[in-house]
Amino acid sequence: MKIEKIQYSTVNLPVVIPPVLITLATSLCEYYGLAKRSGRVDTCLPGVRLFRIDGYRKYSPQMYEQGIVIIIQGRKIGHLNQHQFNYDPQRCLLVTTPYPIICETFASHDLPLMGINIDFDITVIGQLVEMIEAQQHSRFDYEGSCGVATAQMTERMYRSVEQLLEVLHDPLDAQVIGPSLIRQLFYYLLHSEQGYLLAQYCEQDSVLAKISAVIDYVQQHYATKLHVHELAAMAGMSVSVFHKVFKQVVTDPPLQYIKKIRLNNAKTLMLQQGMAANVAAGQVGYESPTQFSREFKRYFGLPPSKIHEQTGFIR
Repeated sequence: MKIEKIQYSTVNLPVVIPPVLITLATSLCEYYGLAKRSGRVDTCLPGVRLFRIDGYRKYSPQMYEQGIVIIIQGRKIGHLNQHQFNYDPQRCLLVTTPYPIICETFASHDLPLMGINIDFDITVIGQLVEMIEAQQHSRFDYEGSCGVATAQMTERMYRSVEQLLEVLHDPLDAQVIGPSLIRQLFYYLLHSEQGYLLAQYCEQDSVLAKISAVIDYVQQHYATKLHVHELAAMAGMSVSVFHKVFKQVVTDPPLQYIKKIRLNNAKTLMLQQGMAANVAAGQVGYESPTQFSREFKRYFGLPPSKIHEQTGFIR
C-alpha cells in the first residue's frame, strides 16, 4: 500500500509575533538569572531550557540536540553543509538528530536574542501520530530530506508558547500545566509542513528512526573506534545503502560526522572543564594530539589554545 503524506487544508501564513511574548521572555530571563548575561539554563519544567544572547555571534560550529528551538526575539542563521536555515520569531527550528551546525546569531545588548529549547518526547509524539493517522486514514510519509528543518509559527503555536512562558514562572504551574502545553505544540507542529519529520522520528522502521538510533550510539561511543560496516549492520543496511541514507539525513558521511562529534565534545571539555587540549583529544578518541590540533583548527578556525577567545554559544 502506498503511504501518502497527510495533507491539511489550513494554510499557515506568516503571522506577527504577539508583543506579550517578548515581555514574558524578558521577565523569564530575570526569573532565571539571565537578565544581564548570555547563557542557557534549565527551567522548572524538565526538557525545556531558556536561552539569551546579548550580542552578535559570528559563524561557529555549535552542537544542536534533538528538539525544537523557538526564538522570541532576534534571529539566527544555521549552515549544515549545503543547507541553510533561517529561524527567528516566525520560524522555529526542528532538529531530529544531534547535529553540529555552523551558526550566526543576530542580537545586541538592547535587543538580545531570547528563546526556548524543547526536547522531543517520543512517547507523546508517537501517541499524537497514531491519533492523527487514525483520524485521517492515512500515514505520514518521510520525504528523504535532511533531518533539520524550519517550520512556520502559527497563531495556535504562539498561544501555546505564551501560556508556556507564563507557567514557567512558577514551578507548580509548570509541573501541572506545562506538559499539556508541550503536547499542544507537538500536535500543532505535526500539522505543519514539516510534520512528517516528527512523525518519522517516532516510526521505528523509518529511515530517519534507524539513522537516529545509529547516531544515538555514536553519541555514546564516539571516543571508541567506530567502523562504518558495524554501524551499517546496526541500521540493518548494506554499507553502500547506509552511507547514502546517512549522508541524506545528516548531510555528512558517517566518518566525517563522527569527527565533528569528537571535535565538538573536545571543545566542550576544554571550555566547561578547563581540560588541556592534549587530554581532551585523548578523551574523545584521538591518538595523535598533532592530528587533533590540525583538525580542530581546520574545523573551528582557530587552534585549541585559542578556543577560550571564541564567543560561540550552544544553540
